[in-house]
Amino acid sequence: MLTRNTLDHHPAQAQFFAELDGSDTCNACGIAGHGNAPVLDLCRRLVAAGFDPATPLKVYRGEILCLTVRSIGEGARLEINGEGSGFRPLRQPDAASPMRFGGSQ
Repeated sequence: MLTRNTLDHHPAQAQFFAELDGSDTCNACGIAGHGNAPVLDLCRRLVAAGFDPATPLKVYRGEILCLTVRSIGEGARLEINGEGSGFRPLRQPDAASPMRFGGSQ
């Protein structure tokens, strides 16, 4: 029987359970998310590993449920906004403008 403490994904299981470790690590299914938004990083890593993006994620700190993510696919597309008071769509790195080297063409 799978319980909340079983951090492995099972095909019959309708959601993931993750554990926050400190302030910058979140673990589920043998995958760890890191950084200032470890749950969102974990969502990106789970999707990249091939898990179903529609799967919900429940995040615990010890025995306390502290966060529910509607789907890992949705979490993978978010980042903390610049004010630290909410979320915004994940921005992709900007491309640099073309540069010319040398003085002649």
